[in-house]
Amino acid sequence: MADLPDYLTEQTEEAIRQRMLDSLPADLDKTEGSYLWDALAPAAIELAQVALWAQEVLRRVFASTTFGAYLDLRCEEHGLTRRPAVKATGQVVFTGVAGTVVPAGTRVATPADPVSGTASVEFVTTAAATIASGGSTVADVEAVEAGAAGNVAAGTITLMVTPVPGVSGVSNPAATGGGLGPEDDASLLNRYLQRVRSPSAGGNKADYVNWALEVPGVGGVAVVPVRDGPGTVAVAIIDSGHVPADQPLVDAVQDYIAPPWVDEAEAEAMTLGGGGTSIDQTQPDDTGDSVRMVYDAAGPGTVRHSLAGVLQQAGVWQVRVRVKVDSTAGAADLLEVGVYNLSAAGWAKTSPGGTADAVATLRAADLGTAFADVTVAFYWNGVDQLELRVTRLTSDTTTTAWVDRAVYRSTFSQDTGTGKAPIGARVTVEPATSVLINVSATLTIAPDYNADSVKAAVVDNLRAYLRSLALQADNDVRYVRIGETILETPGVLDYANLTVNGGTANITIGQTEVAVLGSVTLT
Repeated sequence: MADLPDYLTEQTEEAIRQRMLDSLPADLDKTEGSYLWDALAPAAIELAQVALWAQEVLRRVFASTTFGAYLDLRCEEHGLTRRPAVKATGQVVFTGVAGTVVPAGTRVATPADPVSGTASVEFVTTAAATIASGGSTVADVEAVEAGAAGNVAAGTITLMVTPVPGVSGVSNPAATGGGLGPEDDASLLNRYLQRVRSPSAGGNKADYVNWALEVPGVGGVAVVPVRDGPGTVAVAIIDSGHVPADQPLVDAVQDYIAPPWVDEAEAEAMTLGGGGTSIDQTQPDDTGDSVRMVYDAAGPGTVRHSLAGVLQQAGVWQVRVRVKVDSTAGAADLLEVGVYNLSAAGWAKTSPGGTADAVATLRAADLGTAFADVTVAFYWNGVDQLELRVTRLTSDTTTTAWVDRAVYRSTFSQDTGTGKAPIGARVTVEPATSVLINVSATLTIAPDYNADSVKAAVVDNLRAYLRSLALQADNDVRYVRIGETILETPGVLDYANLTVNGGTANITIGQTEVAVLGSVTLT
């Protein structure tokens, strides 16, 4: 990045005053304290201030050196605005008298912690809910204030800020999430430079980078044109922490750039078989009804759903099955969730020409007591007959499981031009692939430094170095830079026996891969 011109910094009070004195006749008294010196000194001070303000004006007018509201003004010239803070969302369960209506706008909160100084975080219901005959109901909530503070842990929303007669308690079975603070200057500047250095050209590679970066939470983008054939675009993303994006962020970017095909089916409308399966109308947190699956010594229970006429196009799809259990203590195999290929008489595969089966075997310990998605990827060639199968295995004899619904979502977009992408583009948004970087070294610690503190600082610096590489043009992890990062840590005099992933060579990172710090062994 270029520096501001330094000619203004030379305009000091002393330099200006001396020039003015030098311009006067030599036979005049110009010594410090003389009439002329005292008369010119205030003007020199003011002119030096003018030079300082002129330098500040230059600093604020260029995007790379400005900040805050001035950076916003610069970005607005190119149609960019700072991404706003985002409110966290989630669900709470109200308990109380059946028939009680919890109105929209009801406020609930986490308790404040006077010991740690943690403030209470308030949430508000976004729709009315009625307590069912079982004595509870589920309501969607969002944080009152936008920001990361709204991302609270499960079981922490316990206070009724707005009293509702008939409601005896509230709790959140799962953590809330999605809360983000406003975009910082560094992120906004990066998007600005990306926009002006890579202008739009009606769906070129730069467009996909710019579109992805417009979604709150995205920290970096890699685009691979025609990766899956003519007309296809693959977009890999990382989050603001420079690690592979989670599924909600991937979905948000996919929906923004080019929405996928999405189909839904409720479990109670599927085919039930075997033992221990029944439709359950008592669960407050399901959509409609759900299917209850209990142990039956006679054999496994099943929920099946034919995909004939459901999927719109051939390609790799995901099925997201909403599942919960009554206890996470079980360590034996409980559920098998997968897509079966009836035409091939075997499990569908996760990719075209692949060998991995599109099935997941889960224990109670892998699931939760609140409904959450179990995601399985599968490939459909456009011809074969496929079927979703959820099987309650007999290895676990105690856990009760519920299946609520299945969502089928293509990993590729529709090509109809819905969203930002042009007509005919088939876009796949996915998280960048993690490449673990394991580091081992022997450190020589300087006197008067705490060894544990130095080791922790080394780990932080290594993590920062790897994050600086994420989705950059040159993102390879260099052995010598790992060594420099360790040596530049305060308190480290020297190091020896350094290995990176067990060796002393550079680690090559692919275009859609991101280096993530794995194990760090420092002795």
